[in-house]
Amino acid sequence: MLGLLAAAGCSALPALAQAQAAALGPVVITASRSEQSLPDALVSTKVISREQIEQSQAVDLPALLRAYTAIDVAQSGPAGSQTSLFLRGADSKQVLLVVDGVAMNRGDNGLAAWQHLALAQIDRVEIVRGNVSALWGSQALGGVVQVFTRHAEQAEVSLGLGSQKSAQVALAAGRRYGSGAQQTQWSMAFSQQASGGYNATDPATGTNPDRDALRQGAASVRLQQGWAAGHSSTLSLSSTRTRSAYDGAYFTAGPRTEDDQLATRIDALGLTSRHALATHWSLEAQLGQTRQSYDDPTGTIQDSTRWGNNRTRQAQLQLSWQLAPDHSLVAALEHKGEQASDSGSTFDPGVKFSSRSTRSMRLGWLGSYAHAGAPIDVQASLRHDESSAFGGADTGLLALAWSPLPAWKGSVQYSTAFSAPTFSDQQFAVTGVQLRPERSHNLELALQYQQADTSARLAWFRQHQSDRIASDGLFHANFHSLINIAQASNRGFELLGQTRLGSATLDGEAIWHNPKDLSTGQVLKRRARQTTTLKLQQPLGAYDLGWSLRHVAARADVDPITFGNATAPAGTSLGLTAGWAVSPAWRLAARLDNATNQRNPEVLGYNPAPRSLGISLSGRL
Repeated sequence: MLGLLAAAGCSALPALAQAQAAALGPVVITASRSEQSLPDALVSTKVISREQIEQSQAVDLPALLRAYTAIDVAQSGPAGSQTSLFLRGADSKQVLLVVDGVAMNRGDNGLAAWQHLALAQIDRVEIVRGNVSALWGSQALGGVVQVFTRHAEQAEVSLGLGSQKSAQVALAAGRRYGSGAQQTQWSMAFSQQASGGYNATDPATGTNPDRDALRQGAASVRLQQGWAAGHSSTLSLSSTRTRSAYDGAYFTAGPRTEDDQLATRIDALGLTSRHALATHWSLEAQLGQTRQSYDDPTGTIQDSTRWGNNRTRQAQLQLSWQLAPDHSLVAALEHKGEQASDSGSTFDPGVKFSSRSTRSMRLGWLGSYAHAGAPIDVQASLRHDESSAFGGADTGLLALAWSPLPAWKGSVQYSTAFSAPTFSDQQFAVTGVQLRPERSHNLELALQYQQADTSARLAWFRQHQSDRIASDGLFHANFHSLINIAQASNRGFELLGQTRLGSATLDGEAIWHNPKDLSTGQVLKRRARQTTTLKLQQPLGAYDLGWSLRHVAARADVDPITFGNATAPAGTSLGLTAGWAVSPAWRLAARLDNATNQRNPEVLGYNPAPRSLGISLSGRL
């Protein structure tokens, strides 16, 4: 590790003192993999706090992201249904989900279980947009969404009832013992929710016209122990069990009456230990594991049984050296092991087992210089990943920012990224072909404003993808047709902002872009050319009111009957919330989702969520 530091020369990442960062804004980790204040992040970063999660009264993580971001969300039915996220036009498998530092994307298909993370277990969400593989490795081509689990400091309870026979209960508790550097802190959270749901699919598709219900239980535990000044360890565990009904596809004549049920289990374990080795040296060690399993008795065809398991193990050792007040150097070694097994696919039956390991080395620098009274900030990162499955991949990120005025900052960023082929991709690759990672490079120019309670960031970006995995268009008797043949591009503008309007808080995002498949000339499916989200929260003494408005332009999709190209119509939805502080410790709240009852689906063939009402009572014990 010392040899890597010496070879890196001037490379660095600053470590701001936590007290300084707190004074400047929320502390974020995802943008640089080190603690820094949100206004100091050079890459596009968004934070959704626990307070905002509670104010939104969202039923699941996809609903929360709809309320606060312009990310394209495609959910095929009610809560618990398959959900895809398209960040800056990238495919869903090119967006990395991280929970407490541990990657959650499955090795078999590359997707993340956005719909199975219980909001009652989430403390905050950090969203980083653009190519950040130089920080996070594979699948961070579109960006990274990191979820941090709860760390409550007192007993809390929440009860809720709503439309579609929905009910929810959540408990959280935490306590500190001791004081000073040897303090012990624990917290835990439990939640249960159930919903009668609604019919997921359009009756025209011929699927089972039943209500698709949800049952979900989740728990998380967090233990933090201080050993001495500058030395602490944190253990986090989380587990979610979901049983969700869905309307599956089938290839037999006559109406379908099968009640499709999917049982999903997700377990995550993380251990992080931080140690101050000397005045300017610190070491962070991290171990993590996630397990995801599903049991699908009905499968994709009647009387077909499907099950699957995915496991990811990670280890990281990161050494930081603060070589000057505004500069610090970081070098890290990482190891990631992935395994997947399932009962076989429709076209290739039999138990399947796949595994691979990836070893990585990362160097970085984030520093600040004073030039003619105007600070110049720099962030740089280099990373090499060596996979047992596809060989090596090198990625980099360089961002420069200049602040000519105290409230203004202009920046330029160039980055490269990659997304490894999934086990499923390789299973259906052309016989004898070893698929390569999908590649991307991104250029971004941004102008940022930060003054008191007002912040705004306008960015122009241009991304180009190569070696995209797609069918070669030829007939193969064994269905093995995938090859690195396609290219894609995306360019556009993105606006993020937040301000105070009197006592109210206005939060908004908008994106205008054009994600295209260059091989076909077609717009990439389920990605709108323009999406706008506005969220207003207004306190009124003991009361508070809120509304969220989301407009999604028309987008390309697949016709559920003919399987040809089709267009999903534009849609605008409105959500309303209200709260009443009954006492200093208790709050009564209500929400009205899809207040205008708009009926344009996110995915053609699947019904949008109808207008629904919910009420909740929460308090501290």
